[in-house]
Amino acid sequence: MSQERVQQLRAWIAQQGLDAFYVTQAQNRSYLSGWLSDDVESNSALLVSQQQQILLTNALYIEAAEKAATGWDVRVPENRDYATTLHKFAQAYGWQKIGFEANAVSYAFYEKMRQAGAEQYTLHPFEQSAIEAMRLVKSPQEIELLRRAIAITDETFAHVCDWIQPGMTEKEVQWEIARTMVALGADGPAFETIIASGPNGSMPHAHAGQRRIQRGELITIDMGARYQGYCADMTRTICLGEPAEARMRELYEQVLLAMRTCETGLRAGLSGIAADALARDVLLRADLAQYYVHSTGHGVGLQIHEGPSLSRSAPENVPLPVGCVVTVEPGVYIPGWSGTRVEDCVLIQEHGAEVLTQSPTTLVISR
Repeated sequence: MSQERVQQLRAWIAQQGLDAFYVTQAQNRSYLSGWLSDDVESNSALLVSQQQQILLTNALYIEAAEKAATGWDVRVPENRDYATTLHKFAQAYGWQKIGFEANAVSYAFYEKMRQAGAEQYTLHPFEQSAIEAMRLVKSPQEIELLRRAIAITDETFAHVCDWIQPGMTEKEVQWEIARTMVALGADGPAFETIIASGPNGSMPHAHAGQRRIQRGELITIDMGARYQGYCADMTRTICLGEPAEARMRELYEQVLLAMRTCETGLRAGLSGIAADALARDVLLRADLAQYYVHSTGHGVGLQIHEGPSLSRSAPENVPLPVGCVVTVEPGVYIPGWSGTRVEDCVLIQEHGAEVLTQSPTTLVISR
């Protein structure tokens, strides 16, 4: 699979008139090489030309890289000097135009690369390359890995719903989720699990703390397992016992309706803006749009947030492709009160979408 991806990148390199492309974004490296590494110590990198495919790393990772990166020439730059190493390869192979990922290279390192090869090559920045486009559409193998990550997430949530009790802290719940995911075979959580209880629910990205969960309040749980590098993402809002206020159930039902409406209307070919509107319009009609402060969804894969985007700011000329996996996650957040969000992962198909997340959306957990 990785060699097919390299060939697609080589076709794009030729179209851009480049001699080589320098890949430093961690998940792009993993996607192309087959080596699942988020190594940031040495800024591991890939160099791809029409004949060469070179993986640069350091001695800490060379054995793992050689085992996993089939077909790659694994090299260790002397003194971890990647700029000088790039120049040496450019001289050896006659590279004069080298592209790089503008969003994944610091200005300081760009300057080192530029100065090292000033007489040999020119550098050409790309905000997007063929790799991002390739990653949008998941292969059957990637979809199976995502299904497993999602299944672990579902099973973990079922356990938590049986286990959670009033009086537990948000941190206790967060750690139980992490423990259960690993026990079920996950690499670990795909991101920092959000446990936002009571008034903390008004913050979409609240950090779990020592607050004790109370009966009758809304509890937002945003969680996802990572399995063999692939990420799940799911949110559920629950309440231990009956909600203390009728408003809680009313808002929850509107958010759930927004999610279901969006899932029903999703299909390949729809723009990210139109997809976002499917959920947003429901909350607009309920006079809740002012409390919906984020986008409706995003792609998931090797990263928890990747393309495509279901957003008001998504490019209109980039339709959702068949085979992408995205989240649908409307929410309402009222400062000084609380909030609610529900989220599924869905697989975009030609004439609709398959909901991959199977956790129930029941609000009340009897306690």
